[in-house]
Amino acid sequence: MIAGTIKAESIDEAIRLIETGTADLYELRVDALKSPEGIEKLAPFSERLIITVRSKEEGGFREIDDEERLMLFKELMDIKPAFVDVEFKSSIVRDVIELAGKMGVGIIVSYHGFEGTPSFERLKALLDEMRELKGDIIKIVTFAEHYIDNIRVVRLYEYEKNLIAFCMGEKGKISRVFSLVLSPFTYASLGEAAAPGQLSVEEMRLLSEMIGGGDD
Repeated sequence: MIAGTIKAESIDEAIRLIETGTADLYELRVDALKSPEGIEKLAPFSERLIITVRSKEEGGFREIDDEERLMLFKELMDIKPAFVDVEFKSSIVRDVIELAGKMGVGIIVSYHGFEGTPSFERLKALLDEMRELKGDIIKIVTFAEHYIDNIRVVRLYEYEKNLIAFCMGEKGKISRVFSLVLSPFTYASLGEAAAPGQLSVEEMRLLSEMIGGGDD
């Protein structure tokens, strides 16, 4: 499955992207919104929504303190999205996980590293640490400085089934293709890329058809 990343300034714009899109799921980047006004309008699409309020440190589009981020997570969970995505290193990670559990919302525990790709041993240790939080899906994203970084990240699939793992950057596109087959779902852009090296939904759909991914 493919999740299209929504980088919109308003809820109405986000809805237009969902209604005209061809993705299976939609990741709403709340940190890109100028205002969350009209959140309730997203309710009809809730079963296809991934909600994240990304921190600036891990690629967020604007600075939002953790207190406000937690409040936004609470408000958005009222529409019962399929998943919420919260950073493993965030001070609010356990609060969001607890709240999501009470609301019956799926949990993605994520890590985004923009300064290269650690050794495989460090990545495996990170995976083990993230697993302790008992989220539904673990997401590990690093930046590929060398093509071999893709191999380090893809090897993680040997150790975790409910994993989304790939590299950002031009040299990381190889791992994004692997994620089409090995992940529960992977990410693609709706228009402008939301992360370095991100492919469009149309490009990922074509690749999926070429390699036969996502139909098992």
